[in-house]
Amino acid sequence: MLASNPRSEQTTCLAAMLKAALTEAAASDGVAIDFGEQSIRYDQLLVAVSQVQQRLNQAGLRPGDRVGVHVMRSPTLITTLLACLFSGVAFVPLDPLFPSGRLKEIADEAKLNAVIEASCDGSAPIAFDCPVVTLRLVDENTAKETSRTPLHLPLLSPQSTAYIMFTSGSTGKPKGVVISHQAMATFLSAAVTRLNLDSECHWLLITTIAFDISMLEIFAPLLVGGRLCLASSEEHKDPHLVAALLTRHPSINTLQATPTFWRMMVNIGWRGKAGLRALIGGEALDAGLAEQLMARSRILWNCYGPTEATVWSMMSEVTTAHRLTIGSSLAGYGHFVLDEEGQPVPFGHEGELCICGNALSDGYWQRDDLTASQFITCSDGRRYYRTGDIVRQLADDCYHYIGRQDGQVKLRGYRIELGEIEARLRGLEAVLDAVVKLEGEGENRVLVGYLEQGERSNASTPKMTRLQLRKALAPQLPGYMIPTRFIWLESLPKTASGKVDRKQLMVS
Repeated sequence: MLASNPRSEQTTCLAAMLKAALTEAAASDGVAIDFGEQSIRYDQLLVAVSQVQQRLNQAGLRPGDRVGVHVMRSPTLITTLLACLFSGVAFVPLDPLFPSGRLKEIADEAKLNAVIEASCDGSAPIAFDCPVVTLRLVDENTAKETSRTPLHLPLLSPQSTAYIMFTSGSTGKPKGVVISHQAMATFLSAAVTRLNLDSECHWLLITTIAFDISMLEIFAPLLVGGRLCLASSEEHKDPHLVAALLTRHPSINTLQATPTFWRMMVNIGWRGKAGLRALIGGEALDAGLAEQLMARSRILWNCYGPTEATVWSMMSEVTTAHRLTIGSSLAGYGHFVLDEEGQPVPFGHEGELCICGNALSDGYWQRDDLTASQFITCSDGRRYYRTGDIVRQLADDCYHYIGRQDGQVKLRGYRIELGEIEARLRGLEAVLDAVVKLEGEGENRVLVGYLEQGERSNASTPKMTRLQLRKALAPQLPGYMIPTRFIWLESLPKTASGKVDRKQLMVS
Protein backbone atom coordinates (compact mmCIF):
# COMPACT_ATOMS: atom_id res chain seq x y z
CA MET A 1 0.00 0.00 0.00
CA LEU A 2 1.54 3.32 -1.10
CA ALA A 3 2.04 5.58 1.88
CA SER A 4 2.48 8.89 0.10
CA ASN A 5 2.61 10.25 -3.40
CA PRO A 6 6.11 11.44 -4.26
CA ARG A 7 6.14 14.76 -6.06
CA SER A 8 7.68 14.63 -9.51
CA GLU A 9 8.26 18.32 -10.17
CA GLN A 10 11.54 18.52 -8.25
CA THR A 11 14.27 18.43 -10.91
CA THR A 12 16.61 21.05 -9.44
CA CYS A 13 20.34 20.53 -9.64
CA LEU A 14 21.96 20.56 -6.20
CA ALA A 15 24.88 22.69 -7.39
CA ALA A 16 22.52 25.43 -8.58
CA MET A 17 20.65 25.38 -5.26
CA LEU A 18 23.85 25.65 -3.24
CA LYS A 19 25.38 28.39 -5.38
CA ALA A 20 22.26 30.53 -5.01
CA ALA A 21 22.13 29.96 -1.26
CA LEU A 22 25.83 30.68 -0.65
CA THR A 23 25.77 33.80 -2.81
CA GLU A 24 22.77 35.16 -0.94
CA ALA A 25 24.32 34.38 2.45
CA ALA A 26 27.62 35.99 1.41
CA ALA A 27 25.82 39.33 1.08
CA SER A 28 25.54 39.35 4.86
CA ASP A 29 28.39 39.18 7.35
CA GLY A 30 27.32 35.80 8.67
CA VAL A 31 29.66 33.01 9.76
CA ALA A 32 29.47 29.80 7.73
CA ILE A 33 31.93 27.51 9.57
CA ASP A 34 33.39 27.35 13.07
CA PHE A 35 36.41 25.09 13.51
CA GLY A 36 38.51 25.33 16.64
CA GLU A 37 39.46 28.99 16.94
CA GLN A 38 38.65 29.71 13.28
CA SER A 39 35.44 31.34 12.08
CA ILE A 40 34.94 31.58 8.32
CA ARG A 41 32.29 33.89 6.88
CA TYR A 42 30.24 33.04 3.81
CA ASP A 43 32.12 35.49 1.59
CA GLN A 44 35.40 33.94 2.73
CA LEU A 45 33.98 30.47 2.12
CA LEU A 46 33.23 31.41 -1.49
CA VAL A 47 36.81 32.60 -1.92
CA ALA A 48 38.13 29.26 -0.67
CA VAL A 49 35.69 27.27 -2.81
CA SER A 50 36.66 29.16 -5.96
CA GLN A 51 40.34 28.50 -5.23
CA VAL A 52 39.72 24.76 -4.90
CA GLN A 53 37.67 24.82 -8.09
CA GLN A 54 40.57 26.47 -9.91
CA ARG A 55 42.90 23.78 -8.59
CA LEU A 56 40.57 21.07 -9.91
CA ASN A 57 40.52 22.77 -13.31
CA GLN A 58 44.32 23.02 -13.34
CA ALA A 59 44.50 19.28 -12.61
CA GLY A 60 42.43 18.64 -15.72
CA LEU A 61 39.36 17.36 -13.90
CA ARG A 62 36.13 17.75 -15.84
CA PRO A 63 32.40 17.24 -15.23
CA GLY A 64 31.64 13.54 -14.90
CA ASP A 65 35.04 12.66 -13.43
CA ARG A 66 35.28 10.90 -10.08
CA VAL A 67 37.60 12.09 -7.31
CA GLY A 68 38.37 10.68 -3.90
CA VAL A 69 38.25 13.23 -1.08
CA HIS A 70 41.01 12.21 1.35
CA VAL A 71 41.01 15.27 3.62
CA MET A 72 41.01 15.41 7.41
CA ARG A 73 38.13 17.15 9.19
CA SER A 74 38.73 20.85 8.56
CA PRO A 75 37.17 23.74 6.60
CA THR A 76 39.16 22.46 3.60
CA LEU A 77 37.00 19.33 3.65
CA ILE A 78 33.84 21.42 3.29
CA THR A 79 35.26 23.66 0.55
CA THR A 80 36.45 20.61 -1.37
CA LEU A 81 33.02 18.97 -1.36
CA LEU A 82 31.42 22.22 -2.50
CA ALA A 83 33.99 22.75 -5.25
CA CYS A 84 33.40 19.21 -6.54
CA LEU A 85 29.65 19.78 -6.70
CA PHE A 86 30.06 23.14 -8.45
CA SER A 87 32.47 21.59 -10.96
CA GLY A 88 30.24 18.62 -11.75
CA VAL A 89 32.88 16.26 -10.36
CA ALA A 90 31.49 13.30 -8.42
CA PHE A 91 33.19 12.94 -5.05
CA VAL A 92 33.94 9.67 -3.26
CA PRO A 93 34.48 10.10 0.52
CA LEU A 94 37.77 8.63 1.79
CA ASP A 95 37.96 9.25 5.53
CA PRO A 96 41.70 9.40 6.46
CA LEU A 97 40.88 7.71 9.77
CA PHE A 98 39.84 4.54 7.92
CA PRO A 99 42.38 1.77 7.18
CA SER A 100 44.61 2.61 4.22
CA GLY A 101 43.98 -0.78 2.63
CA ARG A 102 40.23 -0.18 2.55
CA LEU A 103 40.62 3.35 1.17
CA LYS A 104 42.87 2.09 -1.60
CA GLU A 105 40.38 -0.66 -2.37
CA ILE A 106 37.55 1.88 -2.64
CA ALA A 107 39.70 4.10 -4.87
CA ASP A 108 40.45 1.16 -7.17
CA GLU A 109 36.82 0.01 -7.21
CA ALA A 110 35.62 3.54 -8.08
CA LYS A 111 38.23 3.90 -10.85
CA LEU A 112 39.01 7.38 -9.59
CA ASN A 113 40.40 10.02 -11.92
CA ALA A 114 42.22 11.59 -8.97
CA VAL A 115 42.42 11.78 -5.18
CA ILE A 116 42.29 15.15 -3.44
CA GLU A 117 44.45 15.67 -0.37
CA ALA A 118 45.32 18.72 1.72
CA SER A 119 48.88 19.77 2.45
CA CYS A 120 50.11 19.15 6.01
CA ASP A 121 46.72 18.04 7.31
CA GLY A 122 48.23 15.21 9.31
CA SER A 123 46.75 12.32 7.35
CA ALA A 124 49.02 9.43 6.42
CA PRO A 125 50.10 9.29 2.75
CA ILE A 126 48.66 6.43 0.71
CA ALA A 127 50.04 5.16 -2.60
CA PHE A 128 46.86 5.58 -4.64
CA ASP A 129 46.99 4.26 -8.21
CA CYS A 130 45.79 7.56 -9.65
CA PRO A 131 46.97 11.20 -9.66
CA VAL A 132 46.90 13.02 -6.30
CA VAL A 133 45.83 16.67 -6.24
CA THR A 134 47.18 18.57 -3.23
CA LEU A 135 45.21 21.50 -1.86
CA ARG A 136 46.20 24.38 0.36
CA LEU A 137 44.57 24.24 3.78
CA VAL A 138 41.92 26.88 4.39
CA ASP A 139 43.41 29.12 7.08
CA GLU A 140 43.00 32.72 8.16
CA ASN A 141 45.20 34.00 5.34
CA THR A 142 43.14 32.13 2.76
CA ALA A 143 39.89 33.29 4.29
CA LYS A 144 40.97 36.96 4.34
CA GLU A 145 41.64 37.12 0.59
CA THR A 146 39.03 39.28 -1.07
CA SER A 147 39.72 38.82 -4.78
CA ARG A 148 38.47 35.66 -6.39
CA THR A 149 37.56 34.15 -9.69
CA PRO A 150 33.76 33.84 -9.85
CA LEU A 151 32.47 30.36 -9.22
CA HIS A 152 32.03 28.54 -12.50
CA LEU A 153 28.97 26.32 -12.75
CA PRO A 154 28.99 24.10 -15.84
CA LEU A 155 25.69 23.12 -17.42
CA LEU A 156 24.84 20.12 -15.25
CA SER A 157 21.92 17.78 -15.64
CA PRO A 158 19.88 16.98 -12.51
CA GLN A 159 20.90 13.39 -13.26
CA SER A 160 24.62 14.23 -12.96
CA THR A 161 26.31 12.23 -10.21
CA ALA A 162 26.92 14.22 -7.03
CA TYR A 163 28.73 11.53 -5.04
CA ILE A 164 29.33 7.79 -4.74
CA MET A 165 29.08 6.45 -1.19
CA PHE A 166 30.77 3.10 -0.60
CA THR A 167 29.20 0.80 1.96
CA SER A 168 29.88 -2.70 3.19
CA GLY A 169 29.32 -5.38 0.53
CA SER A 170 28.34 -9.02 1.01
CA THR A 171 30.85 -10.22 -1.61
CA GLY A 172 33.84 -9.12 0.47
CA LYS A 173 34.26 -5.81 -1.34
CA PRO A 174 32.62 -2.46 -0.60
CA LYS A 175 29.87 -1.45 -3.02
CA GLY A 176 29.28 2.07 -4.31
CA VAL A 177 25.87 3.76 -4.17
CA VAL A 178 25.52 6.41 -6.89
CA ILE A 179 23.61 9.56 -5.84
CA SER A 180 22.60 12.26 -8.35
CA HIS A 181 22.26 16.02 -7.94
CA GLN A 182 18.48 15.64 -8.27
CA ALA A 183 18.34 13.00 -5.54
CA MET A 184 20.31 15.21 -3.15
CA ALA A 185 18.27 18.28 -4.05
CA THR A 186 15.03 16.38 -3.46
CA PHE A 187 16.18 15.10 -0.08
CA LEU A 188 17.72 18.32 1.21
CA SER A 189 14.74 20.45 0.16
CA ALA A 190 12.38 18.08 1.95
CA ALA A 191 14.56 17.79 5.06
CA VAL A 192 15.01 21.55 5.39
CA THR A 193 11.24 21.97 5.20
CA ARG A 194 10.48 19.14 7.63
CA LEU A 195 12.99 20.41 10.20
CA ASN A 196 11.91 24.02 9.68
CA LEU A 197 15.51 25.18 9.25
CA ASP A 198 16.38 28.83 8.70
CA SER A 199 19.39 31.12 9.02
CA GLU A 200 19.31 30.65 12.80
CA CYS A 201 20.32 27.01 12.34
CA HIS A 202 23.66 26.24 14.03
CA TRP A 203 24.53 22.60 13.39
CA LEU A 204 27.25 20.65 15.19
CA LEU A 205 28.80 18.38 12.55
CA ILE A 206 30.15 15.19 14.15
CA THR A 207 29.57 12.45 11.54
CA THR A 208 32.32 11.05 9.30
CA ILE A 209 31.89 11.81 5.59
CA ALA A 210 32.07 8.04 5.02
CA PHE A 211 28.55 7.84 6.52
CA ASP A 212 25.95 9.44 4.25
CA ILE A 213 23.98 11.15 7.02
CA SER A 214 26.89 13.63 7.14
CA MET A 215 25.57 15.04 3.85
CA LEU A 216 22.58 16.45 5.76
CA GLU A 217 24.82 17.92 8.46
CA ILE A 218 27.09 19.61 5.92
CA PHE A 219 24.72 20.96 3.30
CA ALA A 220 21.41 21.65 5.06
CA PRO A 221 22.75 24.55 7.21
CA LEU A 222 24.51 26.08 4.20
CA LEU A 223 21.31 25.94 2.15
CA VAL A 224 19.53 28.16 4.67
CA GLY A 225 22.42 30.54 5.40
CA GLY A 226 23.00 28.90 8.76
CA ARG A 227 26.18 27.95 10.55
CA LEU A 228 28.31 24.82 10.83
CA CYS A 229 30.36 23.96 13.89
CA LEU A 230 32.80 21.34 12.64
CA ALA A 231 34.06 18.92 15.29
CA SER A 232 37.70 17.95 14.80
CA SER A 233 39.04 14.43 14.27
CA GLU A 234 39.79 14.27 18.00
CA GLU A 235 36.39 15.60 19.06
CA HIS A 236 33.76 14.03 16.84
CA LYS A 237 33.81 10.51 18.37
CA ASP A 238 34.27 11.56 21.99
CA PRO A 239 31.00 12.29 23.89
CA HIS A 240 32.87 14.32 26.51
CA LEU A 241 34.35 16.61 23.85
CA VAL A 242 31.06 16.85 21.97
CA ALA A 243 29.34 17.87 25.21
CA ALA A 244 32.06 20.48 25.71
CA LEU A 245 31.43 21.88 22.21
CA LEU A 246 27.73 22.19 22.98
CA THR A 247 28.62 24.21 26.07
CA ARG A 248 31.30 26.30 24.35
CA HIS A 249 28.92 27.31 21.55
CA PRO A 250 25.61 28.29 23.21
CA SER A 251 23.98 29.01 19.84
CA ILE A 252 24.30 25.40 18.61
CA ASN A 253 20.74 24.18 18.22
CA THR A 254 20.95 21.07 16.01
CA LEU A 255 22.74 17.76 16.46
CA GLN A 256 22.34 14.46 14.64
CA ALA A 257 23.73 11.14 15.90
CA THR A 258 23.08 7.42 16.07
CA PRO A 259 21.35 5.82 19.06
CA THR A 260 24.74 4.44 20.13
CA PHE A 261 26.32 7.89 20.31
CA TRP A 262 23.29 9.51 21.96
CA ARG A 263 23.40 6.75 24.56
CA MET A 264 27.07 7.53 25.18
CA MET A 265 26.13 11.18 25.74
CA VAL A 266 23.50 10.21 28.29
CA ASN A 267 25.86 7.77 30.05
CA ILE A 268 28.54 10.42 30.66
CA GLY A 269 25.99 12.50 32.52
CA TRP A 270 25.16 15.02 29.78
CA ARG A 271 22.05 16.81 31.00
CA GLY A 272 20.86 18.15 27.66
CA LYS A 273 20.63 21.54 26.01
CA ALA A 274 17.67 23.88 25.99
CA GLY A 275 16.37 24.56 22.50
CA LEU A 276 18.22 21.62 20.93
CA ARG A 277 16.84 20.01 17.79
CA ALA A 278 17.96 16.36 18.11
CA LEU A 279 17.99 13.89 15.22
CA ILE A 280 18.44 10.17 15.73
CA GLY A 281 18.70 7.35 13.21
CA GLY A 282 20.80 4.60 11.72
CA GLU A 283 19.63 2.03 14.28
CA ALA A 284 16.32 1.21 15.94
CA LEU A 285 15.32 3.69 18.67
CA ASP A 286 14.25 2.14 21.99
CA ALA A 287 11.76 3.63 24.42
CA GLY A 288 14.25 4.22 27.23
CA LEU A 289 16.62 6.27 25.10
CA ALA A 290 13.73 8.14 23.49
CA GLU A 291 12.44 9.19 26.89
CA GLN A 292 15.90 10.35 28.00
CA LEU A 293 16.47 12.41 24.83
CA MET A 294 13.01 13.98 24.93
CA ALA A 295 13.90 15.29 28.39
CA ARG A 296 17.21 16.70 27.11
CA SER A 297 16.10 18.46 23.92
CA ARG A 298 13.42 20.75 22.54
CA ILE A 299 12.37 18.34 19.81
CA LEU A 300 13.42 14.81 18.85
CA TRP A 301 13.22 13.50 15.30
CA ASN A 302 13.33 9.77 14.60
CA CYS A 303 14.87 9.28 11.15
CA TYR A 304 14.83 6.32 8.80
CA GLY A 305 16.35 5.73 5.39
CA PRO A 306 18.90 3.65 3.46
CA THR A 307 21.87 5.09 1.57
CA GLU A 308 20.15 3.98 -1.65
CA ALA A 309 17.34 6.47 -1.04
CA THR A 310 19.67 9.38 -0.18
CA VAL A 311 20.17 9.67 3.57
CA TRP A 312 16.70 9.73 5.21
CA SER A 313 13.36 9.01 3.54
CA MET A 314 11.22 9.42 6.67
CA MET A 315 11.44 11.83 9.61
CA SER A 316 8.90 11.69 12.40
CA GLU A 317 8.71 13.81 15.53
CA VAL A 318 8.83 11.69 18.68
CA THR A 319 6.04 12.84 20.99
CA THR A 320 5.86 9.78 23.21
CA ALA A 321 8.34 7.06 24.14
CA HIS A 322 5.62 4.43 23.93
CA ARG A 323 4.93 2.52 20.73
CA LEU A 324 7.81 3.98 18.74
CA THR A 325 7.35 3.82 14.98
CA ILE A 326 8.98 5.00 11.77
CA GLY A 327 6.97 7.04 9.31
CA SER A 328 6.10 10.51 7.98
CA SER A 329 7.56 10.29 4.47
CA LEU A 330 9.51 13.28 3.25
CA ALA A 331 8.23 15.17 0.21
CA GLY A 332 9.41 13.42 -2.95
CA TYR A 333 9.37 9.95 -1.36
CA GLY A 334 6.79 7.16 -1.32
CA HIS A 335 6.79 4.05 0.87
CA PHE A 336 4.87 0.80 0.56
CA VAL A 337 5.07 -2.72 1.95
CA LEU A 338 5.14 -5.88 -0.19
CA ASP A 339 4.79 -9.55 0.72
CA GLU A 340 6.97 -12.39 -0.59
CA GLU A 341 4.96 -12.48 -3.83
CA GLY A 342 5.47 -8.77 -4.39
CA GLN A 343 1.90 -7.85 -3.50
CA PRO A 344 0.88 -4.96 -1.18
CA VAL A 345 0.07 -6.03 2.38
CA PRO A 346 -2.93 -4.72 4.32
CA PHE A 347 -2.62 -2.80 7.56
CA GLY A 348 -1.42 -4.95 10.45
CA HIS A 349 0.58 -7.32 8.26
CA GLU A 350 4.32 -7.73 7.77
CA GLY A 351 6.33 -7.33 4.59
CA GLU A 352 9.36 -5.72 2.99
CA LEU A 353 9.49 -1.94 3.03
CA CYS A 354 10.03 -0.44 -0.43
CA ILE A 355 10.76 3.16 -1.43
CA CYS A 356 10.05 5.13 -4.60
CA GLY A 357 10.58 8.75 -5.65
CA ASN A 358 13.05 11.23 -7.11
CA ALA A 359 15.61 10.72 -4.36
CA LEU A 360 16.41 7.12 -5.22
CA SER A 361 19.97 6.22 -6.10
CA ASP A 362 20.83 5.57 -9.74
CA GLY A 363 22.02 2.15 -8.56
CA TYR A 364 25.31 0.53 -7.63
CA TRP A 365 28.57 1.56 -9.27
CA GLN A 366 29.39 -0.99 -11.97
CA ARG A 367 27.12 -3.61 -10.37
CA ASP A 368 24.30 -4.02 -12.88
CA ASP A 369 23.36 -7.39 -11.37
CA LEU A 370 22.88 -5.98 -7.89
CA THR A 371 21.13 -2.89 -9.22
CA ALA A 372 18.67 -5.04 -11.16
CA SER A 373 17.85 -7.15 -8.08
CA GLN A 374 17.37 -4.22 -5.67
CA PHE A 375 15.88 -1.51 -7.90
CA ILE A 376 12.68 -2.76 -9.51
CA THR A 377 10.45 -1.12 -12.11
CA CYS A 378 6.73 -1.82 -11.75
CA SER A 379 4.37 -2.41 -14.64
CA ASP A 380 3.13 1.16 -14.20
CA GLY A 381 6.67 2.46 -14.75
CA ARG A 382 7.29 3.34 -11.12
CA ARG A 383 10.82 2.50 -9.93
CA TYR A 384 11.34 1.43 -6.36
CA TYR A 385 14.09 0.19 -4.05
CA ARG A 386 13.77 -2.98 -2.01
CA THR A 387 15.21 -2.08 1.40
CA GLY A 388 15.42 -5.61 2.86
CA ASP A 389 13.82 -4.19 6.03
CA ILE A 390 10.82 -6.09 7.39
CA VAL A 391 8.12 -3.87 8.87
CA ARG A 392 4.50 -4.12 9.97
CA GLN A 393 2.24 -1.53 8.40
CA LEU A 394 0.25 0.04 11.23
CA ALA A 395 -1.52 2.80 9.33
CA ASP A 396 -1.03 5.05 6.35
CA ASP A 397 2.65 6.15 6.36
CA CYS A 398 3.29 4.54 9.75
CA TYR A 399 5.34 1.37 10.33
CA HIS A 400 6.77 -0.79 13.09
CA TYR A 401 10.33 -1.87 12.31
CA ILE A 402 10.91 -5.61 12.85
CA GLY A 403 14.35 -6.37 11.43
CA ARG A 404 16.39 -7.40 8.41
CA GLN A 405 15.68 -10.25 6.02
CA ASP A 406 19.34 -10.79 5.08
CA GLY A 407 22.83 -10.82 6.59
CA GLN A 408 23.01 -7.08 6.99
CA VAL A 409 23.16 -5.46 10.44
CA LYS A 410 23.47 -1.98 11.89
CA LEU A 411 26.08 -1.25 14.55
CA ARG A 412 26.66 2.27 15.87
CA GLY A 413 24.74 3.50 12.83
CA TYR A 414 27.02 1.81 10.30
CA ARG A 415 25.52 -0.61 7.83
CA ILE A 416 27.54 -3.82 7.87
CA GLU A 417 27.33 -6.84 5.59
CA LEU A 418 28.39 -9.74 7.79
CA GLY A 419 29.39 -11.59 4.63
CA GLU A 420 32.16 -9.10 3.97
CA ILE A 421 33.77 -9.75 7.36
CA GLU A 422 33.33 -13.50 6.92
CA ALA A 423 35.02 -13.34 3.51
CA ARG A 424 38.00 -11.50 5.02
CA LEU A 425 38.31 -14.10 7.78
CA ARG A 426 38.15 -16.98 5.31
CA GLY A 427 41.03 -15.34 3.46
CA LEU A 428 43.31 -15.97 6.45
CA GLU A 429 45.43 -19.12 6.19
CA ALA A 430 44.47 -20.24 9.69
CA VAL A 431 40.72 -20.07 9.02
CA LEU A 432 38.78 -22.69 7.07
CA ASP A 433 35.34 -21.19 7.62
CA ALA A 434 33.85 -18.29 9.56
CA VAL A 435 30.51 -16.94 10.70
CA VAL A 436 30.02 -13.47 12.19
CA LYS A 437 27.00 -12.51 14.27
CA LEU A 438 25.83 -9.36 16.04
CA GLU A 439 25.05 -10.30 19.64
CA GLY A 440 23.97 -8.54 22.81
CA GLU A 441 21.47 -5.79 23.50
CA GLY A 442 21.59 -2.01 23.30
CA GLU A 443 25.00 -0.46 23.90
CA ASN A 444 26.41 -3.89 24.71
CA ARG A 445 25.92 -5.21 21.19
CA VAL A 446 29.14 -6.53 19.65
CA LEU A 447 30.28 -8.49 16.63
CA VAL A 448 31.35 -12.05 17.42
CA GLY A 449 33.33 -14.21 15.00
CA TYR A 450 32.98 -18.01 15.09
CA LEU A 451 35.97 -19.67 13.43
CA GLU A 452 36.77 -23.14 12.13
CA GLN A 453 40.50 -23.91 11.90
CA GLY A 454 41.87 -24.06 8.37
CA GLU A 455 43.14 -27.30 6.84
CA ARG A 456 46.32 -25.48 5.86
CA SER A 457 47.13 -24.99 9.55
CA ASN A 458 48.98 -27.71 11.40
CA ALA A 459 46.78 -29.18 14.13
CA SER A 460 49.56 -28.57 16.64
CA THR A 461 49.91 -24.92 15.61
CA PRO A 462 48.33 -22.54 18.15
CA LYS A 463 45.19 -20.83 16.91
CA MET A 464 45.47 -17.13 16.11
CA THR A 465 44.80 -14.98 19.14
CA ARG A 466 42.17 -12.26 19.27
CA LEU A 467 44.90 -9.64 18.92
CA GLN A 468 46.44 -11.42 15.92
CA LEU A 469 43.07 -11.75 14.23
CA ARG A 470 42.17 -8.10 14.77
CA LYS A 471 45.60 -7.05 13.52
CA ALA A 472 45.17 -9.21 10.39
CA LEU A 473 41.80 -7.61 9.63
CA ALA A 474 42.79 -4.01 10.43
CA PRO A 475 44.45 -3.14 7.07
CA GLN A 476 41.20 -3.84 5.19
CA LEU A 477 38.33 -3.27 7.61
CA PRO A 478 37.43 -0.16 9.64
CA GLY A 479 37.33 -0.65 13.38
CA TYR A 480 33.55 -0.88 13.60
CA MET A 481 33.63 -3.96 11.30
CA ILE A 482 36.22 -5.92 13.27
CA PRO A 483 34.67 -8.43 15.72
CA THR A 484 35.17 -7.79 19.42
CA ARG A 485 35.23 -11.50 20.24
CA PHE A 486 36.43 -14.59 18.39
CA ILE A 487 35.47 -18.16 19.25
CA TRP A 488 37.34 -21.13 17.75
CA LEU A 489 35.28 -24.28 17.10
CA GLU A 490 36.33 -27.71 15.91
CA SER A 491 33.65 -27.31 13.26
CA LEU A 492 30.78 -24.94 12.65
CA PRO A 493 27.34 -26.51 13.33
CA LYS A 494 25.47 -27.55 10.20
CA THR A 495 21.83 -27.97 9.26
CA ALA A 496 20.50 -31.15 7.66
CA SER A 497 21.09 -29.59 4.25
CA GLY A 498 24.75 -28.99 5.08
CA LYS A 499 24.50 -25.24 5.60
CA VAL A 500 25.93 -23.49 8.64
CA ASP A 501 23.32 -23.41 11.40
CA ARG A 502 23.68 -19.84 12.68
CA LYS A 503 20.97 -20.32 15.29
CA GLN A 504 23.18 -22.76 17.23
CA LEU A 505 25.97 -20.18 17.49
CA MET A 506 25.70 -18.09 20.60
CA VAL A 507 28.24 -16.78 23.09
CA SER A 508 27.91 -18.67 26.35
